[in-house]
Amino acid sequence: MDKKDWHYLLFLLLSHHPPDRLRRTVQISIRGKTVYLCARCMGVYSALLGVFIAWFLGYGFPTWAYFPLFTFLPLPSVVDWFTQSCKRRESTNTIRICTGFLLGIAEGIVLLTIVNAMLYLFLSALAVFAIYVASIYAIAVKTRCLSSYLDEIMPTKQ
Repeated sequence: MDKKDWHYLLFLLLSHHPPDRLRRTVQISIRGKTVYLCARCMGVYSALLGVFIAWFLGYGFPTWAYFPLFTFLPLPSVVDWFTQSCKRRESTNTIRICTGFLLGIAEGIVLLTIVNAMLYLFLSALAVFAIYVASIYAIAVKTRCLSSYLDEIMPTKQ
């Protein structure tokens, strides 16, 4: 891989949006170069960092709150992503960052179940994740959103 390929790979890893969808990213200028960061991922990673800093400092959520938090906090992000992917609406970066932040808190809590050896809660989180995936798939197939989404990201050659 030459230098241009590495730059494109780094671009895809940070933004993971094609150039025609850079409106879904946050642009940051570093030493005169523009870096594009996925807006939702920016919210996710800032929340993950916040959850672990709070945990390290001795703050956190009570154990009884883990299940409801990792069950319901991803919902706004999933709805926002799904309705946008199905072309029902176009989201904004503010909404993407906020819903990503909620998703990041949920992901941080799931990671804390691993760090704190709470196997029953980790397995519960995996079950919730599986329900989310199955529900998204079923709705996408039923509404024919899946085929149009796949056609858009992988157009067939004619």
